Amino acid sequence: MDKSNELCSLGNKGSIEESRLISFEQYMRLALSHAKFSQNEDDSWTVEIPVLPGCVTWGATRSEAVEMARDAIEAWVLTALRFGDEIPAVDGNSLEYAIDELEAEV
Repeated sequence: MDKSNELCSLGNKGSIEESRLISFEQYMRLALSHAKFSQNEDDSWTVEIPVLPGCVTWGATRSEAVEMARDAIEAWVLTALRFGDEIPAVDGNSLEYAIDELEAEV
């Protein structure tokens, strides 16, 4: 049996039936929908993504803060995957991804 790619989901604390598996793009959009924006005294914007613990960024303008939030979510998820950390389900949706076991052994 060839196991070069294994389909997985992280953050799925229950059975797969309890959580819907979604693509990376869908997960990013869903996480971004939970963003909390606050304007700072210097008119810059801080963005927190509360569904991803510790995921915080900022931008000089609100539109820049949105772009920075997208980058921060992507970096947060990729870092979690790299280190085998749990990726939380968002609104009952878990990230679907494949692990290349050949690379994972390196």
